[in-house]
Amino acid sequence: MKLKEIFGSREEAPREHQAVRAFDEGGKSTETHNAGFELQVTLRFTEESQVGRAALLLSCTTDKQSEEKLKTCLNAEGWKAVATEVGGIASDLPQKITRALVGAALNAGVVDKKPREMHALMHAALEAINGFISLGTLEASIGAKLAIVRNSGWIAVSMVGDTAYHAVAHHERCGLGVMHI
Repeated sequence: MKLKEIFGSREEAPREHQAVRAFDEGGKSTETHNAGFELQVTLRFTEESQVGRAALLLSCTTDKQSEEKLKTCLNAEGWKAVATEVGGIASDLPQKITRALVGAALNAGVVDKKPREMHALMHAALEAINGFISLGTLEASIGAKLAIVRNSGWIAVSMVGDTAYHAVAHHERCGLGVMHI
């Protein structure tokens, strides 16, 4: 699958052109202007235990169209997927994340209300939360996209987003949890 087709482009918010210095075959310096770059990657999922990769990709989508394309690809393979978003102060997030994940997973039919499936979802979520939120970020503002992907034997929860103590000092983070159902 091509990531550009899935992740789309940010045409609605054009970036300023940046000068890029390149060198021609003779070693001569040239300056070009571009507004970003394209990334084309082919991914092959060879085992059902690779649901974590799919969850990370889904949580990295930046628009609804890209998200839907990826979910359609996963559904065509018999996998189920859903994404949602959550934000707030890091110390309040575990409860918000739990409610958002359980609600999204049940409403989208990714899991059934069975002890085995709920147990696997919560363990994967706990692993993802622990990877995403560290003790040093307890008062930081956080915004994250959460993704849940599952197949017949595995479930994965991924979180990708930003943390910041101040609006100009934000940076990206991610967390991933995978659990056998």
